[in-house]
Amino acid sequence: MDVNENKPDTLLEVVGLKVHFFTDEGVVRAVDGIDLNLYRGRTLCLVGESGCGKSVACRTFLNIVRSPGRIVDGSILYRKDDGTAIDIARLDPKGDQIRRIRGKEISMVFQEPMTSLSMMHTVGDQLCEALSIHFAMTKDEAREKAIAMLGRVGLPKPDRTIDEYPFRLSGGMRQRVMIAMALMCDPNLLIADEPTTALDVTTQAQIISLIKELQEQFNMAVLYITHDLGVVAEVADDVAVMYLGRIVEYGTVDTIFHTPKHPYTRALLRSIPRIEIDRTELDPIKGMVPSPFRRPTGCPFHPRCESVMDRCRTTEPGVYDLGEGHSARCLLFENTAKPEEVEK
Repeated sequence: MDVNENKPDTLLEVVGLKVHFFTDEGVVRAVDGIDLNLYRGRTLCLVGESGCGKSVACRTFLNIVRSPGRIVDGSILYRKDDGTAIDIARLDPKGDQIRRIRGKEISMVFQEPMTSLSMMHTVGDQLCEALSIHFAMTKDEAREKAIAMLGRVGLPKPDRTIDEYPFRLSGGMRQRVMIAMALMCDPNLLIADEPTTALDVTTQAQIISLIKELQEQFNMAVLYITHDLGVVAEVADDVAVMYLGRIVEYGTVDTIFHTPKHPYTRALLRSIPRIEIDRTELDPIKGMVPSPFRRPTGCPFHPRCESVMDRCRTTEPGVYDLGEGHSARCLLFENTAKPEEVEK
């Protein structure tokens, strides 16, 4: 048997990525050295509270970091269909090379459709634009494909909706237009930033099912950013837990849900509302994500951690290998696990 037969096909390899924002108040380390692998045909969910750097990290994969932010270190190695590899972090954000990748090979569903869609152009104009840029299609062919995609994401009367302006649609309908736009070119990687937040539960299930269907059809990698751990349990193959710009735990979805190791991951799972016979109070994580201008010394999570030790206040933890692809960034495991890296 071929030793590589069951080995995942790496599509995107992120190593030591750092994205900093240089403001008048100081430097914000929004992404502070993350390592991630995205595989064809697999789904990775990136979870964590608001302000942990999830959206900034994913926008970096398309090289669309807004000023005053910029990539200061690390690499984003994208492996194309022809076998060549490109470091997206080194590309000119306005250059032809990254423009050929955006929207076609790597696509993104943004969290806020009102700010991502143009209110001055029809839905059809915006969907067909991507096809006209990346493919040699006639206007009629592009329009036909756009109508079909609007129908697939659950929009009623897609042959009429295509000529509507986004401001005349509801929030949920605009979100579905964004999803249709992201899927128009059958991308290799779909980045979905809270893709079903504005949708009712029925439509949410339809969209998740659609993305799964397209993922199987095109062997597409999917990166979900979500706060909904119910969605994570349903769609994820792998889970990365992020806190203050760093990945604090990584593993398969079964590992993260059944044997979580990092105190932050355990706290997130405890905070999920549960249906019980007897009424119970929610178990929220104490405190809140610190200001990026006042990062704690040592382990960033120690002010909120129930397992805090004295060393946590002064020593920054490395990443420790817990076996079978499971790792955690926590000093609780420094004497029981193999260190993957040494922080300087």
